[in-house]
This record gives sequence, structure tokens and C-alpha cells, in this order.
Amino acid sequence: MLAAVAQICSLPSLTHNVALCRSVIRRAAQAGAQLIWLPEASDFIASAAEVTSLSRPLDKSEFIDGVKLVPPFVDVISPHLSTQAQARDSKVWVGVGVHETVRDEERCYNTNLLISPEGEVRAAYRKLHLFDVDIRGGAVILESKTTKPGAELLDPVETPAGQVGVLTCYDLRFPEVSLALRRRGAQIITYPSAFTLRTGAAHWEVLLRARAIETQSYVLAPAQIGPHTATRQSYGHAMIVGPWGEVLAQCSDRQPKSKNDVDEGTFAMADLDLGWLEDVRRDMPLWEQRRSDLYPIL
Repeated sequence: MLAAVAQICSLPSLTHNVALCRSVIRRAAQAGAQLIWLPEASDFIASAAEVTSLSRPLDKSEFIDGVKLVPPFVDVISPHLSTQAQARDSKVWVGVGVHETVRDEERCYNTNLLISPEGEVRAAYRKLHLFDVDIRGGAVILESKTTKPGAELLDPVETPAGQVGVLTCYDLRFPEVSLALRRRGAQIITYPSAFTLRTGAAHWEVLLRARAIETQSYVLAPAQIGPHTATRQSYGHAMIVGPWGEVLAQCSDRQPKSKNDVDEGTFAMADLDLGWLEDVRRDMPLWEQRRSDLYPIL
């Protein structure tokens, strides 16, 4: 099955971002993709002060509704169609990152959704590891100021592409969670992200390839790119990595120079061949060779 990872620049505007995401979904579906994953925080990236006002409950989100209603195989998309309907009409599975309002909380969840072709939310994974860093000479980001950590690692979701384990961005730095998903049956692991320029240049590709190699799984890594606000810019380099650790597809690394230079979004596609995945796992049987007598198995 063909899978696509999107590369977009979300702004502090739900209207702009839903139109952008719907365009990418439509174009990727027209190119043959049946599993399309959008980045973390596709609904918006904004200042901390704006997060509360822009966040929505999952069942009252005009952004999510807009993504569900993308009909990729028609020439004109009605502005009234939602995200869920778009997934339903196109027979594609859509993954997308959103901010989810938490009842009686000022903070939101950083939530990664998997939406079926029927418009059902089949997974709502809430990011476990929050990006609280003060990098010398780089960005200071305290995600926990606006975001509440999730409390559950979801089991992989069965899709026509395979068993999909859902993670988000900073989770990439914690191999324990991807190994736990592999043990639960994952064949595909997702990391929709918004890496900073400095951390992305240093760690993005090597971490994605490492997670693919150690879990012997496909890794889907959609990414935010470019300037979202005056103080926030993302690295991009959305890619798909195979179970042998090779980069199968990657978006352009061209950074938009300003918000006015933000294009309509791009995507990269690759075929997810589960037969090849099983060959890799058979030829190098890491799971059977683990020494559970000497160290704990996740």
C-alpha cells in the first residue's frame, strides 16, 4: 500500500490550516496514497497565549471535521466539507496532529488522530513525552506550560497498510515506547513532528533510522517546516524509513523564507511492503535473540 507523509507550515489560523491540510490530502490521494499522515499540530502553531483560545474538544473541532470531509477525487472541494468527510469520500486513512481541549484544564493534549475512510477516529493518542528544553544557543521551549502529558500508550491499530503504532515528535527520543509498540505487534510507527531547526539538523534523520532499525518497522515521519510565528520555525525533512533503516522517500528541505513564502504543502510517498518487512525480521531475528535472562524485556 502507498503511504504519504505531509510537510506543511501551520500558522495561528484554523481556517488557513484546514484548507492547507485538505489540499495535501486530496493531492496525495490523487497520487495513489491510501494512508496519509499530516504533522504534529496541523491545526495550528501559535504563541502560548493563543493555545487555549484555538484548542478544541475532539467532538467540537471544525478543523477535525474539515479534515474528515476531504474528497480527494473531485476537482472542487466545498469549503463546507470537513476533514472526516474527506477521509470517508476518498477511502483513505488519514493521520493528523491536533490540540485537544481538556475539560477543567487550562492546558490541552497534544493529540495524534487516526481517522478511517468512514470518518471514525480509530485512535486518539495523547503525546506522552513533552518537549521541555533550553538548548544553549537555541530555542527555549516548555511544552508543559500549555500541554498536559498523555497517560496511555495505545495498542497498534489494524489498517489495510498494517498494524500502526502511533507516537508523536519528542517521543522519538525514547526508544522504549517504540520497542513496546513492536512487542504489541506494530509494523508501522508514526512520528508526526515539529522539530526545531537545531535539533532537526543534528538528530532527526538518525533517530528515525535508529527507531526503524531497532524495531524492524516502517517509520512514517510527517513534519512541520518553516516559520510559524516570529519566534517559532520548524525543520521539515518529512520522510518515510524502511525496516532496514533506509530512507525510502523524503520531502524537499527548502525552508520558506517567511510566512508569505509558505507554499501549499508537499508530501512524499513510499510503498509499505509487509512481505519485505517480514523478510527483514526473519533474516535478523532480533526478538528471538534478546537476552531476557540478563535484562528486562519491554
